This record gives sequence, structure tokens and C-alpha cells, in this order.
Amino acid sequence: MKKILSMILCVILLLAFGAVSAETAEVEPSFGVSYTLPDGYESAEEFWLEPTVVYLLPESTDMSLPMIDVTISYEEMMNGVTFTRESWDSDAVQDCARALSYDTEAEQYDPYDILEAADGTLVMIIHEIDFTRMMTVRDGYKLTIFVSDKAVGGASVPAENETVDMIMKFISDLRISRVSG
Repeated sequence: MKKILSMILCVILLLAFGAVSAETAEVEPSFGVSYTLPDGYESAEEFWLEPTVVYLLPESTDMSLPMIDVTISYEEMMNGVTFTRESWDSDAVQDCARALSYDTEAEQYDPYDILEAADGTLVMIIHEIDFTRMMTVRDGYKLTIFVSDKAVGGASVPAENETVDMIMKFISDLRISRVSG
């Protein structure tokens, strides 16, 4: 429960910081993203807080749809790393996977499952108490997606298989391109 509250507060703070940043300076992104929103989502807010970090918040008027929060960041220490079946056993990929699965609050590694997206990207799936965290790395770009379904009464719960499949398709369709200049 602490993690979901922390995540919600973080998103609120990021949105507030993004609004203030948008008023004071325009961020020049160092990469571009293109994606297809899952069915039922009409738009996505994009917040560039730094040239190497973008937050995507898909929006829908259908309140029964899962909450999705996407972060894409370029990580210099992960440069050249991509999570694929062929690279999974390499030291570089295993170091990244360990870093992504480490829970600083509990001071331990979270257990995770691995799924392969249609484009060949391997995605780590960590089910928390009230949300699911999905993470991968593509050529140094770290994708972190928090997703939660809604239980009866509106409480957040980890993503069901159908929602995980929807996010896996989103990941497969997502394209990241370097901005030339």
C-alpha cells in the first residue's frame, strides 16, 4: 500500500513540476517516441521533465479501464543493452535486471516473471499488492510501466492477464528514435 501511495504522490508531484517547468522553459527531447494507444484510451499526456526522460499518461473517459503510467528514459549506463532472448544471459543484461528488480524499501530483490513481446523484447513483470510493474530496456532506453486494474469498489489491484497482454502489445508497437541535431 505504501508503494502505490508513493507512486500516486510521485505522479502528482511530477505533474505539478511539469506544469511549472512548461511555464518556465521548453525541454528539447533527446529522443522521440511513437506509440499506439490501447483501445479505449483517447489521448496521452506527455511530460518531458528532462531531455532524456518522458512520462506518458494514457487518458480515457472510461473509468473502468486500467490506470497506466509509462516512463521512458535514456540511461547512459545501459547504453547498448537490450532485453532479448539472445542477450538475457549476458552480464550487462543481468546487471540491469538486478537493478530494476531491487526494492530499496524492503532491501531485497522482487521476484519477477519474464514475457516476450511480439517484437522480441523481454519484459520483466513484478506484481505488487495493488499494481503491476513492467520493465524492459531497449538499446539503453529503460521503459517502466505501472499498471493497475480496478476491483469492485474502485480499489487498485495488480493487472490481470488481459491487461498485461494489452501492455505487451503497447510495448511491441512503441518506437523510440534518436533526435538528430
